[in-house]
Parts: sequence; C-alpha cells; structure tokens
Amino acid sequence: MIEVYDDTVPFHIQQHVYDFITNSNFRIKGWEDRDDLEIEKSDLHSKWTIEDLQNSKLFPYIDKLKSFKNFSHCIVNLTKPGDYYYTHTHGKETTVILYYANLEWRDSWAGETIFYDDNRNIKNAYEFTPGRIIIFNGTVPHSIRPQSFNAPQYRFTVSTFFKDKI
Repeated sequence: MIEVYDDTVPFHIQQHVYDFITNSNFRIKGWEDRDDLEIEKSDLHSKWTIEDLQNSKLFPYIDKLKSFKNFSHCIVNLTKPGDYYYTHTHGKETTVILYYANLEWRDSWAGETIFYDDNRNIKNAYEFTPGRIIIFNGTVPHSIRPQSFNAPQYRFTVSTFFKDKI
C-alpha cells in the first residue's frame, strides 16, 4: 500500500525543515538497510535522531498522518544530477515515510520516486512535489529517477523508518 499526502506541511514549516537540512552534517556512505543490494555504492546522507526530526519541526506532521511508535532511524538523502540509483527495498516489518524537502521543483527537473511490482515492472511513479509525504511498506521495491542536469544542484528527501508494518 502506498499513501500520498500533499499540502499537509505548511510552507513556513517546509522552510524550517529545508533550513535544518542544509545545516545538517552529510557523510558519504552506502545504504545500511537495503536487503537486496550487493554492490558497493556511496551516497550522501545525514543521519537524524528522533530529536533531530522533532527539531526540524517535521515530526508532528508525520505523526499526525500515522502515529507510529517504533521509530527505527531517519536519513536525509542528498542527490545530485548525474547520480544513479538501484531498485531496492528496506526490509520486512518496516514502514517508510518519505518527505520531499526542496521548496521548489519543476516537472522538467525529474527526480520522481518509482515503485515497482514484485516482477520489477513499474507500478507507480510519483512526481517530486515540494512538501509531499509518501508512506509505504518497506518491502515495496522502489528507486529514484535521477534529477535532470537543469535541476537545482541538490534534491533532498527525508526518509523516516518505523518498525511497524502497514
């Protein structure tokens, strides 16, 4: 199941979240939670604690949609034009809440999140829409369509993981 929410985070909160992200510490590391990726790949991430998520002011809007109790971890993903991505999952008994953090994004900039069926055929694609929240089961295969070279230098998402199955 995939749930999409638009217009739930007020713009002044989106601005605060974006500023919090741009002041975060990013590291080069590979994904730790993928259960289907065996290749070495480095990406830019900032690992947030539950306190960081609360201080960003995003948490109440996530919690209002679904009250999950078993916080696992939170990662801010920083992507750039020219990056590449693999179809992946995040494991059983995991719920993922994905937040699109850029304040502006145009259709021509790409960067969609693509969801696949079990045979890795495209099932849904969701445009990168500022302030959008997508909630999905971590076992759903998904990937990112890389942003175009005319897009802003950075595309930010906040991925929050809960050990609650939806």
